[in-house]
Amino acid sequence: MNRQTPVNADTAANASRSTQTEPWFAPLAKSFREEVDTFATIEGDLPKALTGNLFRNGPGLFERSGVRKGHVLDGDGMIRAYQFTGDGMRFRNRYVRTDKFVEEETEDRFLRETWGTKAPGSLFKNLGGTRLKSQAGVTAVWRDGRLLAFDEIGLPWELDPDNLETRGEYQVGPKLRNPAYKAHTKIDSVSGDWILLHAAFGRTMSLRVIIHDKHGDLKTNRVVEAPRQTYIHDFFATENYIIVNLHAAEFSPLGFLAGMKTFTEALTWDRDIGNLVMVIDKNGDGELRIYEAPGSWMWHALNAYEIGSEIVCDFVGYDEPDHFLGSNAVFKTIMSGKDGQANSPGTLRRWRIDLGSSSLDETIIDDGHFEFPMIDPRVATRQHKCGYVSSSSQSGSWWHDGVARIDMNTGEKESFHFGDKHYVGEPIFAVKPGGDIDQGWVLCEVFNGNSGRNGLAVFESATIGQGPVAIAWLDHSLPISFHGTWVEA
Repeated sequence: MNRQTPVNADTAANASRSTQTEPWFAPLAKSFREEVDTFATIEGDLPKALTGNLFRNGPGLFERSGVRKGHVLDGDGMIRAYQFTGDGMRFRNRYVRTDKFVEEETEDRFLRETWGTKAPGSLFKNLGGTRLKSQAGVTAVWRDGRLLAFDEIGLPWELDPDNLETRGEYQVGPKLRNPAYKAHTKIDSVSGDWILLHAAFGRTMSLRVIIHDKHGDLKTNRVVEAPRQTYIHDFFATENYIIVNLHAAEFSPLGFLAGMKTFTEALTWDRDIGNLVMVIDKNGDGELRIYEAPGSWMWHALNAYEIGSEIVCDFVGYDEPDHFLGSNAVFKTIMSGKDGQANSPGTLRRWRIDLGSSSLDETIIDDGHFEFPMIDPRVATRQHKCGYVSSSSQSGSWWHDGVARIDMNTGEKESFHFGDKHYVGEPIFAVKPGGDIDQGWVLCEVFNGNSGRNGLAVFESATIGQGPVAIAWLDHSLPISFHGTWVEA
């Protein structure tokens, strides 16, 4: 039975305070070797109409045989499923059995390089970047009844949505010799098109736009050359265009291919060179446009849409990616239990790209500290009103302790913060059956560093500031997860 109690953000915090000497956030970068199937303890009242599955993905395994990875992006992918039944919540997790995972599980040791950690052994083990393989540990995507786990390289891996068992690689787009699909994909809310981006490094960086129509047929397969080699994590899509942000961070393939640098070490940030923004016609071979923008780092796009000859792109951007690049970046120091550098906040920004005058203007919508922007998926690629983000109440800290809803037209913000020693991940929008746009629930993983427990918080989308209506608490912590998807029952 699921115990029901009133929601109080301090209840679990005061109930079981950790006596460990390690920092409160350490469990976010600890391996979770168990694969469990359990029911949560419910605090508050779960909405009866909230039925379905929240699938999330992130790194779950950071150590083998006493060897620990050096970067939080380096863990093997672990899918977690939160199943809402109307009166309770069931939790399950399972590792994605990629080729890399199976190979290293058999040997009980790390064999391959990852984004921020070299392969064990001599320099020759890292030559050519050939041992970098998919960990399927970044996003969970639902498409045509299939649950897919994406990384930043390779093809996605398909899992059984009922028991989370790995089915194998899933072929998308044309068959390529060395596929390297980006972790984020887009679904056009009107046409149903599924849009993917593929990036390949070489003498230059080439981008391939892949679009499958709502029936699964390949609709677009367009390749364009990028004017700069850099790292891309996410992109924008509108009714007619794909917009790709080329960071002010240049990728130097020589050190990486020579085995002397990891992929992240081969990235050099230089804000002064500015960003380059590519606007690609997604419906054919139309003109490729390139715009200059102020230098900023973007992990995630909120959404983009067209108004006449103008494209509007909303995203979270950083003046400096100090949390990611550099020897003291928190993405590295967390692996040794230290709170590293993250002084540059992720602010909510907007580009207005005028296709007629070939100009791009940037404005700051909110100068708070945000990440993981999300919309109601029913307005994807079309004009949106609201954005939902994880939010920090503390400057100079990566640890987002709350969630916010922001009116993208007025800038009005409503937020809720759990407080000190909490981490809140990406908000996922769950559509309320029969509801209008932006009527639904916002689902967020929350780690309570006081009690050492993970939970799943449920907010009414229209009243974020009133706090969660329910929290489904687990009896243990979980490592950090990145992205998820809601699948209505």
